[in-house]
Amino acid sequence: NDTVHNNDFIEPLINLLDSDQSIASVQPKVINFDKINFDYAGGSGGFMDYLVYPFARGRIFNTVEKDKGQYDDTKQIFWASGACFLTRKKVFENIGGFDETLFAHMEEIDFHWRSYMNGLNVYVEPNSVIYHKGGATLNQNSSQKTYLNHRNSMILLLTNYHIGLSVLLFPMRIILEIISSIAELFKLRIFHFLAHYRAIFSLLNIVYLIKRRINA
Repeated sequence: NDTVHNNDFIEPLINLLDSDQSIASVQPKVINFDKINFDYAGGSGGFMDYLVYPFARGRIFNTVEKDKGQYDDTKQIFWASGACFLTRKKVFENIGGFDETLFAHMEEIDFHWRSYMNGLNVYVEPNSVIYHKGGATLNQNSSQKTYLNHRNSMILLLTNYHIGLSVLLFPMRIILEIISSIAELFKLRIFHFLAHYRAIFSLLNIVYLIKRRINA
């Protein structure tokens, strides 16, 4: 409901998948509807820092670059954008598809993280391009988007790492959540400020977190 593409955009994606059976998924280069800037949701391939903050080639936090061909190389990435990626049906079924609890925010990062956990790889193929209208599902200014992004990121931190590493990193992540919430308060974005604490308290759903760890 929020993308347009050239008629031949899918062929490069299929060709790359066919070239290597170890590739689980491949995404095109994702450009904004303005056809000038990279799109926030995926750019030219996604990565993630160790505290589970995602970024992409062409976008770090809220800074988005113009597409000048600087990321036109086919490259292994950590996650492929949910705006558009092609994956193998067998892989999708074996891994269990998307975790529906994550709802439209970071479920593709979770899926591709689990792909790596199963010995598979993820790539971007910039010879394929789509144009994405960001924020069509939830507006960028929505406090619900803030809640889902931060909640889901912390869920992945607590369930996809080895349990010892999750325990080690989680306190650092909580400190950054508090700092981020204070920044929202200074901007007078009260509901975004509260969204951080909604996200933290949602993690009290211990049964869900245990089930995710068991099924990882």
